[in-house]
Amino acid sequence: MSILVIWAFLILFWIFAIYSVSIFPSFQLTLHQFHDPSNYFYFLRQIRHLFIAILIWIIIYFIPLDFIKNNRWKIFLLTLWFLLLIFTPLWIVLNGARWWLNLPWFWTIQPWEFVKLGFVIFFAWWLVKKDKLLKSFEWFLAMIIVIWVSLFLFLLIPDLWTLLILWPIALILYAYAWGNIKYILSSIVLWIIFLFTVWMQFSYIKQRMQYFMNPDIDKSMQWIWYQTRQSLISIWWWGFLWEWYGKWLQKFWFIPEAQSDFIFAAFSEEIGFVWNTILLTLYFLLAYFVIKRLSLVKDIYYQYLTVGILSLILWQAFVNIWVNVKIIPLTWLTLPFVSYGWTALMVNIVELVLLYKLLYKRS
Repeated sequence: MSILVIWAFLILFWIFAIYSVSIFPSFQLTLHQFHDPSNYFYFLRQIRHLFIAILIWIIIYFIPLDFIKNNRWKIFLLTLWFLLLIFTPLWIVLNGARWWLNLPWFWTIQPWEFVKLGFVIFFAWWLVKKDKLLKSFEWFLAMIIVIWVSLFLFLLIPDLWTLLILWPIALILYAYAWGNIKYILSSIVLWIIFLFTVWMQFSYIKQRMQYFMNPDIDKSMQWIWYQTRQSLISIWWWGFLWEWYGKWLQKFWFIPEAQSDFIFAAFSEEIGFVWNTILLTLYFLLAYFVIKRLSLVKDIYYQYLTVGILSLILWQAFVNIWVNVKIIPLTWLTLPFVSYGWTALMVNIVELVLLYKLLYKRS
């Protein structure tokens, strides 16, 4: 039950954050797109999304874990099928990338959110199936091929930021399965080579990396650095209490996408160091309670799946926060359970209910 309590607190944090930081973006969107200005467009939509996500929670709760285990390939291939729809007119292209899939009579969705979970479901089984070969070069080579095929699909979008998630999660699972340490280190080297070869072929990635290393390199291109600079301004206004809730200004379009990618920075200006520490503590407590009960999961596949889902949540959370505090360059990854986004919220709910079933129900 500890996981459900943590989720309840994360939802409370999310409600306060979305309500406050989305006021101005909601006004701008509804004024220019619908000509009917409202301060609560994003907030009300996300509340609606929450009720739908809870309905999904109930459905997933009553689906046996063995169904997921027995249909792992179908689930993974279904998520990849969404990516293959990039060749259809259903995709919405923004800034040269296919970010959303516009399904008729439904909301737009972000398929890579499903792919990340589908990849964990598939890869956990692959570790079990090849258990006796985990330390062999043949298995390592096969793992590299599978990962690179997945990476190639994301390069077609191109969604380079999801690649920051898939490979590390695969390595975490491989390490947990007591894979060969030299292959783990080799994979890290290959990942770094990939980042500095393939990624640098994309001009916007190259620009972001250059400005991350040296923001003063070209004054005429300061817009690349603008969002990160405004994020740092917000974070370093931290106080120690939450008495400034709703009163600060960075959310008024000084930070673009304040309700999604940069919600940690935008909300930091209002709630201060103490409450951000509480948010981080909730993520760590989630990890603590999962690891504490992990030994009770006797099925090795379910054990790997538990580790994979937990790693997926925590890794994305800390990548998002690292971007907000300028530890790594700008990405488009959201903060789990906190950022605005229908698809992300739905997948986060599925991940959490799976963790609950794996650790407490196991059926």
